[in-house]
Amino acid sequence: MQVVVETRAGTVRGAVRDGIATWRGIPYAHPPRFRPPEPIAWAGERDATSFAPVAMQSRDPRTAMMSGITDNVAMAEDCLALNIYSPAADGARRPVMVWIHGGAFYMGSGSQPLYNGTSFAKLHDIVVVTLNYRLGVFGLLYLGDRLGDDYAAGNVALLDQLAALRWVRDHIAAFGGDPDAITVMGESAGAVSVANLLAMPAARGLFHRAILQSGASGLSPPTRIDANAFTDAYCAELGVAPRQLPELPAEQLLAGQERITRSLGLGAFTPYLDGVTISRLPIDTLRAGDGVCVPTLLGSNRDEWALFDLFVPGSTAIVIAQLRSRFGAAVDRMHAAYLAARSDGSAERAWLDLVGEVAFRIPMIRLAEAQARHAPVWMYRFDWSSPAFGGKLGAAHALELPFVWNVVDSPIGQLLLGGDASAPPLARAMQTAWATFIRGAAPAAEDLPRWPIYEPPRRSTMTIDRESSVVDDPAGALRELWP
Repeated sequence: MQVVVETRAGTVRGAVRDGIATWRGIPYAHPPRFRPPEPIAWAGERDATSFAPVAMQSRDPRTAMMSGITDNVAMAEDCLALNIYSPAADGARRPVMVWIHGGAFYMGSGSQPLYNGTSFAKLHDIVVVTLNYRLGVFGLLYLGDRLGDDYAAGNVALLDQLAALRWVRDHIAAFGGDPDAITVMGESAGAVSVANLLAMPAARGLFHRAILQSGASGLSPPTRIDANAFTDAYCAELGVAPRQLPELPAEQLLAGQERITRSLGLGAFTPYLDGVTISRLPIDTLRAGDGVCVPTLLGSNRDEWALFDLFVPGSTAIVIAQLRSRFGAAVDRMHAAYLAARSDGSAERAWLDLVGEVAFRIPMIRLAEAQARHAPVWMYRFDWSSPAFGGKLGAAHALELPFVWNVVDSPIGQLLLGGDASAPPLARAMQTAWATFIRGAAPAAEDLPRWPIYEPPRRSTMTIDRESSVVDDPAGALRELWP
């Protein structure tokens, strides 16, 4: 069954799948290379039954398991499209969730099977929007100081996300959504994106709630000097001058990105202070109450770094070397504290704990503390340990995703969760809690204890596990070690 919707940008024809009206590959903007997105419209009726190409990114099979980008997935620079899942395009005003995917800002897409919005739409009467944005050098290369005013605005990946949120605000009512009840939600790089959006004045009014899973803006993000240094190193890797970059073939730009990221690791790409799109430390903006002061749900996973240690060989060593370069002997003293906190005496796992803390949990705690000054905040820690891969994952990064999306029985869910019988009921509880928050209340579910707000000094945190509970300031002694 087809379903046609008229918007101010043009008419789109979707299809009803599993009882849910679905539109795929709707363009929300045009992406001029390295420059801010531009509005887009079309004449006539546009087919919206197939996903758009994903953003330019690696096809390395080592990352395919996490990104879902295999040889049969089309990619293109012209990738700025979104997908909508709605109970019906009937004029009702349903809560809207806009999903920003993760992938370290260099892989992933809004069309990954994991992000199927059918369950949220069918079980909770929510309109779900997933989207693509530019990745890697196409989304985060800074050229303002090399090519002049036309390129002054860096962080075009974030500007893509702002353009998508504006499109949703302006058009979602035609798809059965409420433009005054939008929750922006993301995981990993997607959550880092949400953290930056919370601190961007341009985002005010575009969303009314926020969910961040395992990602927050770094406490010391790259500066414009850092961004220029990366641009110069990238050009040296390619053997070209910056002025040549806008005209090079996309595949050549991507090949240079592949080479330079091998040495820089998973943190090669991240938003930076360019002085235009981001002019101030995001955490300072939030602390001062100058950001988007909306109710926020956020948290991290107990064993975040185990995923990267298992699937990205060498990533742990790169981060430890970077930490030692920056903090010297203090890093080894911190490691000793993390080792002492482990009951198994594993020095290797203590390193994973430490790296996961500096990359994920501590920045999220700082963001929660800042946001809690001005809006209600709810914090979680995902502790459910997977039996898959011989138990090496534990409660690893991204492991909460099949639960939140209620797709634990999908192929990726089975791979990551090992078919554990406790997964389906926990998935129903987690998605219900998230949906309750998206619908405008405190997160809650029948199978979870009452979830209090997060605020110092108590720092009440929902620990999500086979038996979930509320814990005040979990791992507080380790938290206090961080300046």
